[in-house]
Amino acid sequence: MKKFFVSQLFRSVLGAAIIVFLALVVVSPLSCRLTEEGIEILPVDTTAPSVEDFSVSGAKSVTISCSEKIVLDCICLLEMEEDDDELLFELLDSGDENLYAVADSISYSENRKSAEIEFSEETKVGKIYVFKGKIYDITGNSLDFVQKFYGYNEKPARLLFNEIRTTYNKSKQAAEYIEFYVLKSGNTFGLELVSGANGESKKYVFPAMEVSQGEFIVVHGRIFDESADIALDELSDDLSLSSAYESSDTARDLWKAGNDKIASNSDVLVLRDSLSLDIKDAVLLSAAGKTEWSKKTMSEFAQTAYDKGIWAGGAGPLNAICTEGMSSSLLRSISRQNRSELAEKYQDTSCLPEYILSAASDWIVTEKMTVDKLVISGATPGYENSRNPYETK
Repeated sequence: MKKFFVSQLFRSVLGAAIIVFLALVVVSPLSCRLTEEGIEILPVDTTAPSVEDFSVSGAKSVTISCSEKIVLDCICLLEMEEDDDELLFELLDSGDENLYAVADSISYSENRKSAEIEFSEETKVGKIYVFKGKIYDITGNSLDFVQKFYGYNEKPARLLFNEIRTTYNKSKQAAEYIEFYVLKSGNTFGLELVSGANGESKKYVFPAMEVSQGEFIVVHGRIFDESADIALDELSDDLSLSSAYESSDTARDLWKAGNDKIASNSDVLVLRDSLSLDIKDAVLLSAAGKTEWSKKTMSEFAQTAYDKGIWAGGAGPLNAICTEGMSSSLLRSISRQNRSELAEKYQDTSCLPEYILSAASDWIVTEKMTVDKLVISGATPGYENSRNPYETK
């Protein structure tokens, strides 16, 4: 009789415990584990995984990293015609009409917190795409994830600063300009030109265009109202498309919109990768008598260029190209003098180092000259640089 009572008592207590446990489950999501002391009740994870990193790893692939182990589902790529966030929301609700590609394969990392997705179609350089999909964790929590990105540039072009004019004249419709030489063929998408003196907000972002080794590219510093219809970007092989003042049929003309300065007489100009912000080339300019950079950005750019082996001699204004005479004439420019030697040295692009070392001694301020009563400008956008130095009067 005693054994039966104990057995019945145990069943009653166990039944009551089960009822309490189920009630707790209804009120709050829980889980449990068995310990030496008994059953321990634990709260269930109801938090969706968070995305910690998203990167474009190739023309057909992207990589996504999350806070915990994940499973991906419903992955696709959508194509956008314009970079407009309002259109983005419309696009997400538009069904399959903007579908560009679907996932061909998904490769998870060993810890399953990241995955590389390969798509059925290659993205096009510079085009706008939207990654869309569901991310699940191992407990079933999900996250609807979207990410806008640009088509991957698998063959970036290699450019070198070649000539700079820091002056402009509105009455003559003459803009400042910066000329580049193409050391290696490829696409210019992902490159940007930044002036340390004028700041990030006034930078120039290169468009997606295929360029060839040996080409000149002239970035004109502003578009005047009177020439807005003829100051055209030459993105294709037609080098005569632009007809604004100082457009060149021997170079690729590009135009920076607005009236912001593209370069100053005391400046540190950098060409860099827009994603990594890695500086690819740099030029240090300084007005006579300067001993310190006037802005923090100029100092930082100059120090980085010196540390990377892009600029020789030092990172201060005393190690820069002296721009004396540049503020008083459109017929003067700051011109690289060793471009031909570099072009010959790196004709085989497999020999190109990560950075090209330059120094102030590689450059001069060039002046106009008169030959048989013909005035030849020292500013030569789109043509071989002048070798006629400006002489201080």
